[in-house]
Amino acid sequence: MASSMAFATLRPTFSSSHPVLSSASSNHHARTRASAAPSGAEAAGVVSAGTVAACGAVRRRVARRSRGSVARRSARPSFRGQRRSVATEAPPETKTTEQAWKKYGLKWGVHKFGGASLNDAELYKTCGDLLLSESKNHAVNGQNVPTAAIVSAAGGMTDALVSIINTSLVSVEESCEKLTATAERQKSILLELVPDHKELTDQVIKNIEQDQDAVKAMLLAASKMRGVPPQMLELVAGLGEVWSAQTLAAYLKSVGTTCEWIDARDVLIVPDGPLSGLGEKGTAMDTIEPFWDESAERLERWWLNNLADKEGSPFVIITGFVCSTMSGRPTTLKRSGSDYSATIFAKILDASNVTFWKNVSGVYTADPRQVPEAFPINSRLVPSMTFDEAMELAYFGGQVLHPSAMVPCIEERIPVLVKNVFDPAHPGTRVYGRGDAILRWDDQDDEIDENMPVKAITSIEKVSLITITGTSFMGTHGVAERFMAALASVGVNVILTSQGSSEHSISVAVANTDGKLALQAVEDAFQLEIARNTETRANLMEDLSILAVIGEGMKNYAGISGRFFNALGQSKVNIVAIAQGSSERNISAVVSRDELGLALKGTHDAFLLKESCVSVSVIGSGRVGSAFLQKLKAWESNEGRDFSLPSMREVQYLTIDLRALCDKNKMFCAQRGLPLAELEKHIADGSLDLRKIEGKDFTSETEVSDSNLDAFIEFTESKEYPRKIIVDCTDSEAVASRYPDWLQRGFHIITPNRQVLVGPYEHYKECFKHVGNVGKFGGAQFRYDATVGGQIPIITLLQDLLQTGDRIDSLTGVLSGTLSLAFNQLNADPEMPFSQAYQLASERQLTATNSEEDLSGFDTAKKSLILARELGLTLELSDVQVDSLLPEPVEGKDLLALLKEKVDGPMAEKFREAKEKGELLFYVGRIDVPKGSITAGIQSFPAQNPPFAVQDADMAVEVVSQRFPESTPLVFRGPGAGADFAASGLFASLRLGEAQVESLQIPPLRSPGMLEETPVVTETLLLENAPSSMNAVVTGAMDDEDQSGNARLGYSGRSEKMHRFLAKEFKDTGAADLSYEEMCRNQTRGRRELIAGCFFELLVLKTNGVINLEQANPLSDIKIAKAGQFAK
Repeated sequence: MASSMAFATLRPTFSSSHPVLSSASSNHHARTRASAAPSGAEAAGVVSAGTVAACGAVRRRVARRSRGSVARRSARPSFRGQRRSVATEAPPETKTTEQAWKKYGLKWGVHKFGGASLNDAELYKTCGDLLLSESKNHAVNGQNVPTAAIVSAAGGMTDALVSIINTSLVSVEESCEKLTATAERQKSILLELVPDHKELTDQVIKNIEQDQDAVKAMLLAASKMRGVPPQMLELVAGLGEVWSAQTLAAYLKSVGTTCEWIDARDVLIVPDGPLSGLGEKGTAMDTIEPFWDESAERLERWWLNNLADKEGSPFVIITGFVCSTMSGRPTTLKRSGSDYSATIFAKILDASNVTFWKNVSGVYTADPRQVPEAFPINSRLVPSMTFDEAMELAYFGGQVLHPSAMVPCIEERIPVLVKNVFDPAHPGTRVYGRGDAILRWDDQDDEIDENMPVKAITSIEKVSLITITGTSFMGTHGVAERFMAALASVGVNVILTSQGSSEHSISVAVANTDGKLALQAVEDAFQLEIARNTETRANLMEDLSILAVIGEGMKNYAGISGRFFNALGQSKVNIVAIAQGSSERNISAVVSRDELGLALKGTHDAFLLKESCVSVSVIGSGRVGSAFLQKLKAWESNEGRDFSLPSMREVQYLTIDLRALCDKNKMFCAQRGLPLAELEKHIADGSLDLRKIEGKDFTSETEVSDSNLDAFIEFTESKEYPRKIIVDCTDSEAVASRYPDWLQRGFHIITPNRQVLVGPYEHYKECFKHVGNVGKFGGAQFRYDATVGGQIPIITLLQDLLQTGDRIDSLTGVLSGTLSLAFNQLNADPEMPFSQAYQLASERQLTATNSEEDLSGFDTAKKSLILARELGLTLELSDVQVDSLLPEPVEGKDLLALLKEKVDGPMAEKFREAKEKGELLFYVGRIDVPKGSITAGIQSFPAQNPPFAVQDADMAVEVVSQRFPESTPLVFRGPGAGADFAASGLFASLRLGEAQVESLQIPPLRSPGMLEETPVVTETLLLENAPSSMNAVVTGAMDDEDQSGNARLGYSGRSEKMHRFLAKEFKDTGAADLSYEEMCRNQTRGRRELIAGCFFELLVLKTNGVINLEQANPLSDIKIAKAGQFAK
């Protein structure tokens, strides 16, 4: 009796569910804008199995309607008065005149507030004030916009009401206590929100208390029945929305507006269906479709009774989530149904738009919890998205909107806005339009797809992969059908399917909780095949995740899949399975759940042009290391640039986090980066002593400990950063010996440390063996320009020459900044003592840590050996012929005294003799490639025409090659010695290495063996769009000289011979009037290089042995005149 009384007393209520936000955002709110951090689940959260099921049904629903509406796309489809096919008989159709809510002459504005936005009185006030301002801001001719707001229960209220019902099965007394606390919470919100307005609050409090009494009766009934009927659960859970709507309406009335609240159970009518309870958050809502005509008619009657005599644009507060059946039974739209309520009423009211107010500024490009760089899809880069993209995003985890909620808006072409309740000025995300060409609307704007083919990166976090394999399946019909039928028989929803061209193997992804059930079902279905053939088996892989890139623009761009998978490869994430739908707006990959965060971040960086974050770990805080830190600080603060131009950070979309720093004593580590400004304060006399820095000077996240290289590397190997760079600023052989291991593990290394580069050649090769190889750990880059030229990129320039086919014959260079300064001083003033010139270099901190290295010539010898190995020579340091300036080892002696005593005199004599002969002396390293020799010593050059006009402490290198003959060699010159210049070189290498990492994974420009002899392979070049005589078969080395048994050529030689062959063919066929040699003769060095580059571009454009001349821009754009002029 008590139970029936309870049902009679309670007015029909609908369980208020939280908006389609995650549980985190349902229970959390921000009181100020500063504290309103985006909830990851709101932005791009984690999907439930129910949402996955819902999306398939929604797509079918939308597709059915879309097919019927294609012919009338130019007009807005109207569904008024149309009868739906439903579970129960629809009410009689009634003919009505214009609905009462249209009398205001303006389109309605519909707003939806979720539980996270209604957590306390302050937030209710924020939402109420927002409605007032939105109505006023969009006024037309002084008339405010009529406004409807659909509200959820206060944050956490629905869960609390469900808990009350469930607790009654254990203890009625405890459940009643919970009920009292829940009701008191709502009343306290009301009284705080609307103080001193008893005429408004008394009635609301009376209604809450009546509901409270009725629920107590139901708790007793549930206890006696030892179970909770689904309709009872739906009725009680919906009280939160009822109380919430009355609370917000009371506030709006208190500020003098015309406002009423609607209990949606009185007007929103849905078919009778199975008593399934609330369902889970994110579950399917495809079977619940309202009776549109009946709902509109009931709303009309409500309007005439409550607002007919009211003037001005009203505010109507409507309960979300709840509704009733034709028989009058209160029911719900199931969990996550409040958004659906909003779009239903937006369609009925014929709204201009519907705005979903969240605690984030729109739909995010990725989950901000895992990708901090994610941003709302309404920035300069990604202004809006289509409904199809939004549904795809919802299917794969982005729960800001539920897919079913979008259907009414698609039918009526109502734009959906997702905005931040704490930042209403932010434009948020606009969802409008269709993706498929046949369904596109005339008024939608997809211009941004050309700039941003991928809109969002999202994921389903917890899935399992079921795979059935068997050789007997190949060519067998019906295997896939049986596989899917087995899963359907046990109610397992398939999220993703991956299958090869044959049915040898089929894989499907299912919810993690369904994995074992699905495996058992598949094994039962194929038990006969499994028993007969040991090769046939079903496998289960658990703890996986699905990563998906979504965007309408992908169908218009080639290479999206390659870019996606390359991003995963760069992040060292292994792909388990892949899938792509025929719509071409989604590409999905199954990855390990442990690697999901890394995969999301790497993919987001690759596609969305937001700032990529690079992890940098620095070893060594001496002069070079400290100068490097200062370079990072200048990068971070955009110092030293013309502010009328965009900074490098803005152009490159790059941030650099110094996550770890160590010297031989202490180690500092910070997950989000060490404060560079604070570190810079502790730099004294050009160095940073970590022992003098206390941990309290940094953030609480900074870990301070004694140096341990293993722990240092373990910290550096963070999965949060796809790109990890180690900068070794030491001269330690112990550190350098670890390079091969670090490179193999995928770390990029930048260093001025020469130890491994001048060590035994076998160790040298071992180090380079792992550079650029895409293996288990991904490709790594090794940048070491600073080992030779400081800030002058000598090595990179040499690599460019070699890779584009030049053949270098010799290299001569002033490679020691110390000796460059000393010899320049003596060339200018031969009477100056050498010891004085050296002391000047020492005072300017140009000398090496070991002063004897400069003077003995071994500094020049080591740099020369590094360059020689770049050119393919397999020499050791002992093979270098070194002319030392020291007559004997220093061995603890006073260096200056030794120089004055035994070096100044002989050196002065040499410079006097050179001056008399009109010569200049320099200490140079020389590499003779044909002879395979390296020398380091003093060499004289004509004073009137020196090969390099070095000044001060400049470093210089002269290169003689096939392109740059001895008469006009290529010369690199500039300051390179000293800690600051070395640090500049390191930073330049960091940028160059990062740019190469961002691009496709290309092998290193040079590695040992590239220039070694390799077999010549017969190549066929088909020159399209060219005279038939130009189609040629190029055999062997392409000239007669190599047909005499010389079957092996160097890399650069083959390329050069290819240039000459093509040039000859062009001349013979009239394509060019000059041969390669004729074009190069009498041209400047730059023009010769351009000519060579034109021919070499043909090689670059070769695909599958075919060269298309129309694609060779330099050749099609350049006209070669008979006179030998070369113009573009």
